[in-house]
Amino acid sequence: MRILLAVGCDQYDYKPLSQLHGAESDAAAIFDHLVTKGWGEYDKARSRLLRSPSLAEIQNEVSAILFNDGRVVEFTFFFAGHGGVKDGAYFLCAKDSDVSKLSMTSLSMTQLFAWLNEAKVAQTNIIIDACQSGGVVHDISTLLNPNVIGKVGSLALSILAASGSDEYAGEIDGGGICTSALLSCLRGDIIVQTTRPTLDLVEVGKVVSETLGHGNQTPVYWGINLYGRARLAKNPKFAQGAPHIAEAWASFTPNEAANDHIRANADKIWGLYISLARGFDADRFFEVLEPLCDHFANEIAIASSFVEGLANTFGPRIRQNGDLYDEAQLYAACVASLMKLIESGNVADQVSQDLIRRTVRCVNEANEALLSQLRQDKYALLAPRSGFSDLYFLPLRVLSVFGWIGAAAQAATLLGQPTLLSRTAAADLVELILAEYSQSVVAVSDEQAPFYVAFVAGCDTLDCAEAAELTSGYLFSTLCDSRGQLAASRLTGDQALAFLDAKISGNYADIDDTLARPTSLLPALILHYHKMGMPDLVDRAIRTFDHVHMNIFTPFTYRSFCDPVVDGINYSYQVGHSIWRTADLVGEWRNIRSKIDDDPALKIASLRVGALLVSLLRPDREAWFNFN
Repeated sequence: MRILLAVGCDQYDYKPLSQLHGAESDAAAIFDHLVTKGWGEYDKARSRLLRSPSLAEIQNEVSAILFNDGRVVEFTFFFAGHGGVKDGAYFLCAKDSDVSKLSMTSLSMTQLFAWLNEAKVAQTNIIIDACQSGGVVHDISTLLNPNVIGKVGSLALSILAASGSDEYAGEIDGGGICTSALLSCLRGDIIVQTTRPTLDLVEVGKVVSETLGHGNQTPVYWGINLYGRARLAKNPKFAQGAPHIAEAWASFTPNEAANDHIRANADKIWGLYISLARGFDADRFFEVLEPLCDHFANEIAIASSFVEGLANTFGPRIRQNGDLYDEAQLYAACVASLMKLIESGNVADQVSQDLIRRTVRCVNEANEALLSQLRQDKYALLAPRSGFSDLYFLPLRVLSVFGWIGAAAQAATLLGQPTLLSRTAAADLVELILAEYSQSVVAVSDEQAPFYVAFVAGCDTLDCAEAAELTSGYLFSTLCDSRGQLAASRLTGDQALAFLDAKISGNYADIDDTLARPTSLLPALILHYHKMGMPDLVDRAIRTFDHVHMNIFTPFTYRSFCDPVVDGINYSYQVGHSIWRTADLVGEWRNIRSKIDDDPALKIASLRVGALLVSLLRPDREAWFNFN
């Protein structure tokens, strides 16, 4: 059951609360659109519109909705009027509220959250168009205590607040500025997205915040939902048919056994969420998520909904850090976690395709942002306190950007939506980095191999053959200079420093355990030189790599490619023994490639993209199926 309670309060009995002129009309407009006109498919008999009510009238209505006549599955609460923060808590002011007794005469958000928890509402949307409404975020600790994570309804909450905790909420043309922008999104005057039949409050809140963020008030949006994607309203701009709110949402809500399992992992989930303030850590994410997905292996709908809920919850949190490549990694990791469950057309496939689209969009935004930064400051790729360490880590950073560009280009093409990624911005960014950072396109670590493989394969899609050739040339030249010596993946800072010392002196004897033996970057470079029609350049230099061990690893199935340890075959070679020239490796590669193509998993687009993304998230493996 879906119910809306819309409250608008223009009239106030006690000063200094002034009379308002647009709160009631805002609530009426929201109610009219979502209930009367049916765009929210809320229950018309039980949904309510309150005009300038007393505190008791609000409390009685909330009580009747939440605790009478059956469980509420989805509840949307809209409030327009006065509000304020006192002693770290947020209060909504009713007609009879007295600011001198605010805690006794106003609706505390802490109390509302407690009611929602007790009523076990599966999904709640809260929209507040009032001054200092961003202060509502202070009260979410009531709902987000680790002890209650996993209870039905306790982690399915989305909030849109009209202003920050120290800002006023303005009015225009007889209505709230925030509500006006919200209605523009709900009516389709402002496009939120066109790919899903429903709109959720977090994605709407993001657009509202971006629309109004340059004025005197900045709307705050927030959401946490472990049970799928919330549905605020039908999407008037849905491009694939009539917008609708599916009846099957409840089936995506975990059953009691599934809910108990989520509850048992509450501390890990909450700890992961908190850690996002320091950036996205793919290893930690997989450590928490993989056991949960494995537990739900026979309940694909629940697992898919859970992963989608994490994406919807964690994405906005990461975006606040300002690193869009991190947000792309989150969505990519969510795709990776579903790989074992994907079958063509099933719910895991559908959720994964949506997450892939989000990954590509984030990479696109990140490309455009980084391009703008580099045009203003050519040193923007350097670490904030860069120094000697960037001699090692900057080449990794450059290849990482290239790898995500290449992966995004391939992902968009495989989904049949190549325009998701701006080829112009991607090509311009690569060209600018190669111009300004050519001395940092250096082969230092085998960790660069998966990013290089993804990039050169993506260059076919981006028509960037020259960029692929330049990048290959810089890497191959510097690899020749070090006689094939590369660092292993995932070195610590101290290990990286020791490697740089050895690289400068040419004496690697004391750091043997930190070297890549065998290497995957060298065979990738050799094979790409063959593809470029330049095998003679490699053949003339191949003596430089005498005795260097190379390896090409392929899994038995790419479904398991995200596992910490993957079962498969290592095809190992040594220069000067089994490999004497480019043609020798190419001959071996053709046999390997034919076996890769036999994996049915790679016939499913979302699974193929997932495997590609895994190689960037866990850069100790390469997506060799990219090499044609």
